[in-house]
Amino acid sequence: MMTQDGRHEKERSEVNTIAVDLGAQGVDDGIHSVNAHLLLESLMAKRSRFFYGWLILGCAVLVMALASGTRMSFGIAMLPLSEQFGWTRTMLSTIALMTGIIGGLLQMVMGLLVDRYGARRLLGSGVALLGLGVWLLTVSTTVWQFSLAYGVLVGVGMAATQQVVTATLVANWFERHRGFAQSLLATAGAIGWMMVVPANMFIERTYNWTTMYRIMGTVLLVIVVPTIWIFIRNRPEDIGMQPYGADHATPTPEPTTATSAGTPLSQAVRTMQMR
Repeated sequence: MMTQDGRHEKERSEVNTIAVDLGAQGVDDGIHSVNAHLLLESLMAKRSRFFYGWLILGCAVLVMALASGTRMSFGIAMLPLSEQFGWTRTMLSTIALMTGIIGGLLQMVMGLLVDRYGARRLLGSGVALLGLGVWLLTVSTTVWQFSLAYGVLVGVGMAATQQVVTATLVANWFERHRGFAQSLLATAGAIGWMMVVPANMFIERTYNWTTMYRIMGTVLLVIVVPTIWIFIRNRPEDIGMQPYGADHATPTPEPTTATSAGTPLSQAVRTMQMR
C-alpha cells in the first residue's frame, strides 16, 4: 500500500503536469493572439490608402476659391450700389483698389505670421474677417462704412487666405507630389471665378445685392470657418502622421571630404608635372 507521503507526492506531480500543460497552452494562445493582432493591423494598413493631406489640400482650395470669388463678386454689386446710393463708379473702384493694396502689402506680414502661428489660425481668422466684412456691407450706408467693411476687413481677410499661407500648409503635408499639390492649389482662383461669381450673379439678378452678400457671409462664417477648425492641421506630426512621401525622401548627400576632393592647387603647383 502507498503511504500518505507517497500519495501527496503523486498528487503534486499530477498538479505540476497540468500546470505545465496549461502554461504551454496559454503561451500558444498568446502567440496566436499577437499574430492575429499583427495581421489585423496589416490588413487595416493596406485598406487605409487615403492620405489625410489630400483633405487638407481640398480645404485649402475651397478657402482660396471662396476668397477669390468674394473679391471678384464686388463688380456684380457696383451698378446696384451706384443706383441705390448715388455713388460714382470711381468711388466704388477706389474701395476695391484699397482692398487689393491692403491685401498685397500684408503678404509679407502673413508670411511671418504663418511661420509663428500656423496656417490653421490664419485661415480661420481670414475667412471670419471675410464673412464679417461682407455681412457689414449689407448694413452700411456711407462711403466710409463701405471702405471699412470691404477695404479693410475684406482686405485683411484676403491677405490671410492667399497662397502665401495655403502654400506653406500644403508644403508641410507633401514631400512627394508636392509640385502636383501646389498646381492644384494654384487653380483655386480660377475655380472661384468660374463657380462663385456666376452663382453670386444669379443670386443678385434673382433677388438683390444684399441677399447675395448675406448668403456669402453665412457660408463663410457658418460652414467654412468650422470646416477649417475641424479638419485642417498645420503639420502631419500634429496627428501622428508623416508628410506624403517622407519614407521615399532622397537622402542628403554627405559632404565631400578633403581626401576625395583631389589635390589642392598649391600642392599641384609645386609638383614636377607643373614645370
